[in-house]
Amino acid sequence: MNRMDMQKGALAARDAHLALLDLKRLVDEATQTTHAAELDAVGMAISTREDKDIRTMLSAVMARLHSPAFETALSHVQEKLETAISTITAH
Repeated sequence: MNRMDMQKGALAARDAHLALLDLKRLVDEATQTTHAAELDAVGMAISTREDKDIRTMLSAVMARLHSPAFETALSHVQEKLETAISTITAH
């Protein structure tokens, strides 16, 4: 693999990494909301705390995971990874 091909491969791998970071951000946000709902549910189960709408929180997470933004981010990651793989293995 010549120097120019190695640079193209490195840039393609970087693009894939950045796309994964965007997807990770979306998943991290969903994880945080789900964890908050979990804590609220546990708190309600062991005390007489005020009823919180945990179902709404979890539904919001589900909606985010079915959103066009999430689907786009996932497709973007797949595309960038395929590009990186083909760029690196083509040479």
